[in-house]
Amino acid sequence: MTFNKETALKVLYVLLGILGAFLFIRYVLAWVAPFLLALLTARLMEPAVRALRRRVRFKRGLAAAVCSVLFLGLLLGLIVLIVVRLLSTAGDFVMKLPDMLEGVAGFMGRIKNSVTGFVADTPQQTKDFVDAVISNIEGTLSEVPQRLSAWALGLAGSIASGVPKFVMFFITYAISVFFISAGYPQIIRFIMRQVPPRWHQRVLTLKHDFVSTLGKWLKAQAMMMGITFTELCAAFAIMRIPYSVLIAAAVALIDALPVFGTGTILIPWAIITLIGGETHLAVGLALTYGVVSLVRSILEPRLIGGQIGLHPVVTLIAMYIGFCTVGVLGMILFPLGIIMLKQFHDRGYVKLWK
Repeated sequence: MTFNKETALKVLYVLLGILGAFLFIRYVLAWVAPFLLALLTARLMEPAVRALRRRVRFKRGLAAAVCSVLFLGLLLGLIVLIVVRLLSTAGDFVMKLPDMLEGVAGFMGRIKNSVTGFVADTPQQTKDFVDAVISNIEGTLSEVPQRLSAWALGLAGSIASGVPKFVMFFITYAISVFFISAGYPQIIRFIMRQVPPRWHQRVLTLKHDFVSTLGKWLKAQAMMMGITFTELCAAFAIMRIPYSVLIAAAVALIDALPVFGTGTILIPWAIITLIGGETHLAVGLALTYGVVSLVRSILEPRLIGGQIGLHPVVTLIAMYIGFCTVGVLGMILFPLGIIMLKQFHDRGYVKLWK
């Protein structure tokens, strides 16, 4: 690559674009997130809106209203179903907690008797050390109810403080979905008018490439979710867990979400079963979590890189840098940013490598 003034300007523009994208993600995205999400939702609903206008002769506003109500109703129903299920599970856990703690006390008593008998003929220093370790464990276990209560109160406070923000976010998002969908053609034309005419074809091409790549990324995530689902089904069947297919599907779906993962379900489940005295099930769940996490960490960069045309190492680097700089959301946005940069390079808009 010949380094001249034109090349330097292109490199400068790319660096400024990267800096601008970072600042936008870091400081602005939270403010405009409901509107961007509404624009994406309106784009996804656009084929259905056009179909209603063409086949049923609805006006655009009515077609947008019907599609918005159906989509948002399904989304809200899913959210309510998940919340109700989580609250029900939490209530069952609280009701069973005293019995679990009694089981732990009996379990520790049996261990203490066994260990005491095992070290009965050892030197006094060894017996004192073992007694101290057992006393520390018993003291820690005696604090479990207080720690759980404090954690539950803190979690309840965080949820309570977050509910108004979520309600405001969802209402803003829902209203924006309808208005953006109702005026989608005008909004797109307004956006295109802000772009210089000579860039129209490039913008449309990049949009097509980005949407295609995003679809491939979603396909890779679906493949990863299918692999996780298969692993969980096999593990749950071996452990003879009831409703294994349904539970595996729910855990695989949660695993696909950026903020969550299989550990969100499997780790607390393993701890609860261990406290309840089901040691074999707890070990099985812990091993399942380890295997699923290992397989995901190996396959995810390869699957995503294979679908979107990036080398697995590049994908892994982008995901890691995104996580370190922005957080979990960066693990999605940074690979997509690298994809856009690669598309600029492939289209000849910039030349950053050979």
